[in-house]
Amino acid sequence: MRIPRLAVLAACGSFVVAADTPSKAPAGTTAEMFSEDLTIAMLADGRVLLHFDFEMHGPQATNSSLHSYGLLPRQIGEIAQRYGVSELQLAFTQGTWREARWGVPPAAQGIGAEVIAQLADGADADAQWSGLTNALSGVFCASLNFVGTESTTSPRLAFAHSQRGGALRHGFLPRENVCTENLTPWIKQLPCQAQSGVAALLNPHRLFNMHFLSVAMALNSDADTLRYHQTLSVVVDTPAYDRSWALSALAGRALAAPCPVATRSSVRVVAPAAVQVAPQADSTHSAGTSVTHLFDLQRRRVDDIVFTFSAEFDDKTKYWAAAKDTPVPAIAAHRHITGHGSSGGIETVITNHRDVPMTVAYFDAVPWYLRMYAHTLSVRATGADGHTSQLTPNQIMFTPAVDRGRPAVLELELELPPQSRTVLRYDFDKGFLKYSEHPPDANRGFTIAPAIVSYSLAPSDTARPLSCTPGTTCAVRVYTEPALASLPTPDFSMPYNVITFTCTILALFFGRIFNLLTRDFAVLTPAK
Repeated sequence: MRIPRLAVLAACGSFVVAADTPSKAPAGTTAEMFSEDLTIAMLADGRVLLHFDFEMHGPQATNSSLHSYGLLPRQIGEIAQRYGVSELQLAFTQGTWREARWGVPPAAQGIGAEVIAQLADGADADAQWSGLTNALSGVFCASLNFVGTESTTSPRLAFAHSQRGGALRHGFLPRENVCTENLTPWIKQLPCQAQSGVAALLNPHRLFNMHFLSVAMALNSDADTLRYHQTLSVVVDTPAYDRSWALSALAGRALAAPCPVATRSSVRVVAPAAVQVAPQADSTHSAGTSVTHLFDLQRRRVDDIVFTFSAEFDDKTKYWAAAKDTPVPAIAAHRHITGHGSSGGIETVITNHRDVPMTVAYFDAVPWYLRMYAHTLSVRATGADGHTSQLTPNQIMFTPAVDRGRPAVLELELELPPQSRTVLRYDFDKGFLKYSEHPPDANRGFTIAPAIVSYSLAPSDTARPLSCTPGTTCAVRVYTEPALASLPTPDFSMPYNVITFTCTILALFFGRIFNLLTRDFAVLTPAK
């Protein structure tokens, strides 16, 4: 029997609608929810920060084979249940956030790829961690499967706020590059992908041509709720000589209608008071020299946002002068490698910009091929009066390295004096690697993962990341720059030279012997 074409199309259409529309949650269960927000902040040097924030809530799966997923990505939910993940954080970052110019970062991330997971405690925690990194590697098209035991740690102080019982694992790949292959699956996990809402501005051609880019996801699971949080932060350039520019010119795309399943869709613009924003926002409020403009995309359609500078901002020097009150992070940290030859040291400078003492936790994972000497550790603090004194850590946790097995881990709890500069230093010797353990560009050196300084912000502190809820105590992490260590590099051309020389000798020898064995020698007598 032939089915009319219209009936087939109607059936297909109803199927698509049913697949894209979340089902009603039964009574007594957690309803699904999706929100999308975009924060546009003008930085002190004329650049602009675009911070995308997507959050999904849904019921916790009790049976992976029978659970129906609506808004939440099924692959993420199944990974969380399969490997017993109660908390997961994954971030891909390229570029350095310049806190001296740009102020407080939207969310602290280190350069490279970072994975943090809270797993169910048990004897198979390491096997679960290995399976989790391999699964995430396949989902996000990354090299997370190379997070082996030699680059895996179990922090105890730096991530104390994350521990809810279980096995905590942390892995870092400082040389992992961020590309569109990582962004594409990240976008596909959104309910409307990049077809509507603020996600329509996610243009890969523009995102990967900027000064700073961070793509992150976070998963938290409770007894009955699964929360999935996706963020993307990018710092873009504005037109050099134009006093007026539009959001669509920065992103290469225009805003679209809100995602139909979103319960909240908003755009927040933070700009100096002398900058005019069009169209008029739904609500505004002032804080210091800046004004926050809030647009509710569910109340009205906003296709584009235009920014116009007044005459006093006709050059960047005047803009710099007006932006001197840019909030400075409470803690700043920088690290570099010292020494030369087969020995060296690691020196970390931690600055406390607050007028009160700050308690911080320092975490550093040093690869096994840098033989770290814990007895050389020294911590010296210089106060606002210029006096330098030895600083005694409140806690010290040191885990020695195992060759090709695990890195050396140093964790300290320090109480930094007000307005102080603390220098932390320790020495190491450089080990020797097998020729097969060197990367293809061995002469470049080995990239060392950044150190992490974590602390808690008081509810009254206004200089806080966008990821922190205002008016609450917030745990903040500060990442140093990755370090580059030069190790003794073997002469990779030596095997080629030896093979070439040996083959030449063998060829000459074989030719001589073969000539003697196959040629018939005869004595010729001269004819009379």
